Amino acid sequence: MQAGSAGAKGGKMFRSRARIRTFSLWAVVLCMLPGILHYLIFRLVPSITNAVLSFTDISGIPGTSWKWIGWANYKEFFVLQNVRDLKNVLGRTAIYAVTVTLIQNGIALLMAVILNRKFLRGRNLYRAVYFMPEILGVTVVATVWKLMFSTPTGPVFLLMKDVMGIENPPAVLSSFDYAFPAVIASQIWMHMGYSLVIFLAGLQNISNDIYEAAYIDGAGEWQVFWRITLPMIWSTATVNTLLAIIGSLQSFELIMTITGGQFNTSTLGMMVFATAFGGRGATASGGSVSGLRQGYAAAQSMVLFVAVFIVTVISQVLMARLESEQ
Repeated sequence: MQAGSAGAKGGKMFRSRARIRTFSLWAVVLCMLPGILHYLIFRLVPSITNAVLSFTDISGIPGTSWKWIGWANYKEFFVLQNVRDLKNVLGRTAIYAVTVTLIQNGIALLMAVILNRKFLRGRNLYRAVYFMPEILGVTVVATVWKLMFSTPTGPVFLLMKDVMGIENPPAVLSSFDYAFPAVIASQIWMHMGYSLVIFLAGLQNISNDIYEAAYIDGAGEWQVFWRITLPMIWSTATVNTLLAIIGSLQSFELIMTITGGQFNTSTLGMMVFATAFGGRGATASGGSVSGLRQGYAAAQSMVLFVAVFIVTVISQVLMARLESEQ
């Protein structure tokens, strides 16, 4: 009797544990389900649809017929359009990505090191101020920079005229020489705070005991940064570098709202948007198109995707190799 009672109790305990495991498994699945559905509906399905539409001549105009045209869009992009203009827009995109990545992360790292010092008063306020452009939105940031570069009352115009002594300062946002650097500056200003926060998270994981030991041994500020700080936040620097590269290669919002892709500011991302929805910057030379060509824009976006993927993989390999050498 006692053996049978013990066996029954053991069976009940086994079944209750099995139900708990089953409940835990379903709880995990239910918690993951919203994220999975969001990824499928808003990420994977649109990406696959975009890849399929890149082989069509769909225009996006309601009621207009479209058909399968194979590789014609890709042939037009790489072969039929002006080679010089294509090289210019690809080179401009590369310059945009490299400049933004280097300057944005360089300034963000410098400010993160400064704001990580405990003796600095009001550092939380400074952190919030530096991060604020990230949450303002593209329209607000574009408006701010348009006011900064406006003629003849903008601060930059007055600085060039009254402080630098330039008699006829150029209208920056309508200049073929200065519009592109101005767009790059706005991109860096907007997203530098995001990189700064990530660097701060990495710096705060470094124990102060390590710094104190280095200073006791007679290490200087540069030696401490190069031998301790940088190696210990290298993984953070890798993340920031990849995010900056991907973000700058895909960026088009600031260009669209500040210059509209004119004055040699059109990048590959701007071309995709302008081709899909019409307007300036739809061609490699920054020209406009008369109608919507969403099939061709889908092909351009696939080229952009492949470029981003290749650059990201190469950057990750190089950063990993540099990390191993630290």
